[in-house]
Amino acid sequence: MKELLCIISMIPALASGPGLAQSSADEAMSQLSFLEGKWQGPATVTTGSNQATEISQHENVEFRLSGKALIIEGKGYQADSIAFNALAIVTFDEHSQAYNMRSWLANGMSTEAYFTLKGERHIEWGFDMANGGALKYTIQLDEQGRWQENGQYSPNGSQWYPSFEMQLTKK
Repeated sequence: MKELLCIISMIPALASGPGLAQSSADEAMSQLSFLEGKWQGPATVTTGSNQATEISQHENVEFRLSGKALIIEGKGYQADSIAFNALAIVTFDEHSQAYNMRSWLANGMSTEAYFTLKGERHIEWGFDMANGGALKYTIQLDEQGRWQENGQYSPNGSQWYPSFEMQLTKK
């Protein structure tokens, strides 16, 4: 009888276990499919001294692990040399019902970032900087299907300044 009570008490946990949770992760990750592909276009990086640098940005976005992880690799070129290189992995945690993002730069720096789906084909992601301040980025596809991304820097969380802009076309 004790075994039967133990099994019956486990039914709710099993019913809400990996099978159902996994479908929520699958659904959440499928909402990011609009990013998948190879993208290319102009980008502008603006530093605190209002110095603007133009680069040719290339983004390669693909799903891995049967759609459970989204890999985003960005490379920015000036002339024929790489001026910027980053890699990010986005996943969905079925327990917290939230996306997770971890990114790395070619210089070895890395960060944990928030990653939020704000609407259809609209994402916001960002992070607090180690030396103070914060960065946030919005990604949205425009009417022509171009990837529009704008970045902002804040030294204090209340005033935001443009720091990045790109417009990419899927190749």
